[in-house]
Amino acid sequence: MTDAEEPRRGLFGRLAEPLAEKTRERIEQVEDRVRRSVQAEIDAVTRSVRARAVEVRPSAIAFAAALLLTVFGLALLVTAAVVGLAHVLDLWLAAVVVGVVLIGAAAGLAAWARSRLPESVRPTPPPPGPARDADLVHPWAD
Repeated sequence: MTDAEEPRRGLFGRLAEPLAEKTRERIEQVEDRVRRSVQAEIDAVTRSVRARAVEVRPSAIAFAAALLLTVFGLALLVTAAVVGLAHVLDLWLAAVVVGVVLIGAAAGLAAWARSRLPESVRPTPPPPGPARDADLVHPWAD
């Protein structure tokens, strides 16, 4: 636009334009500072986590190997229990008995663990009966 084509600005426009430009520059500076600060925090946390991961890696690998060996050992113990019980019962019945005992132990352990949970963590089932909210609609309703 040339000067002739440029619309006339009033007094407010001539005064506000430099202020708007300075404000825009200041906002950009603040954005850059905030961006750099946030990026510096993210980089610091990333370095910290990586350093900690390098420290913990051998222990984590050892725990994973111990867990795998424990699972294999438990599987062998269960197999030994089935084979030992097979001398008294049929093989299939021995496997069923050992399986039921293991499931019962797992259920008892889960019940014990649930009873040890704090109240704030326990899931609470919805109250029985129809929904209280009037705006709840059946999903198939039109």
